[in-house]
Amino acid sequence: MLDVTARLAAEGGYDAVQMRAVAVEADVALGTLYRYFPSKEHLLVSAMLRQIESLSDRLLVRPAAGTDAVGRVVDVLRRANSALQRQQQFTVAVVRALAAGDETVAPVVREVRDLMAGIVLAAIGTDDPTEREQLVTEILQEVWLSSLVAWISGVEPSTSVGRKLEAAATLLLEGQP
Repeated sequence: MLDVTARLAAEGGYDAVQMRAVAVEADVALGTLYRYFPSKEHLLVSAMLRQIESLSDRLLVRPAAGTDAVGRVVDVLRRANSALQRQQQFTVAVVRALAAGDETVAPVVREVRDLMAGIVLAAIGTDDPTEREQLVTEILQEVWLSSLVAWISGVEPSTSVGRKLEAAATLLLEGQP
């Protein structure tokens, strides 16, 4: 179901992901789809969670590159961001789902945020994160989402996302741009 969702979103964006179409292509009953994913937004954010889980798995095989926390965090964010930028329609669909205000999606959004925070904290190189390090990961996620919105809405070029993430990581972790 999540593979079909990701493919439909990558091909046609948010509007292409219809619950009935996902059920038909995944060869499951519509009721079964709704049992696991009560809304299109829940389905899309779950597809994003799967992609982040895949990133986490890839990082176990090929850890973040960099000689310091900033370099490792920038490498991780670059990898994650590159995947989203290769699939602009999917990214637009997921960002719309994240911003929809659907309360049923909140648990999955928390999972996405927690997993991404864990990835960033691992890149920072801490087993027991301080309150400050946790806040840094939250701020980086907020910068990322805001930058993605600016990119997908045509306000800024795709390159601005990576530039802002690198600047934010440097400012937050080193205190200088």
